[in-house]
Amino acid sequence: MENQIMYGFDTSQIADRFLNRLKAGAVKGVRVRRYKNGTSILVSYDIPVDATFNNTCQQLDDLAEDLGGYEIL
Repeated sequence: MENQIMYGFDTSQIADRFLNRLKAGAVKGVRVRRYKNGTSILVSYDIPVDATFNNTCQQLDDLAEDLGGYEIL
């Protein structure tokens, strides 16, 4: 099952930091890309069907929060 989360940041520079950290492997197994206005980053990752617990979302939230980011609905 694929999960997608979008994160927003105050500036495109901060969004790029988030993007670069994810591309460098800060959170394993995610795919990332800029979204529309440059201050949003879309993150996708797969959750195994048989998984009982997956902390990828928490890792992403923590990294975004460290950079002043927030989850966009």
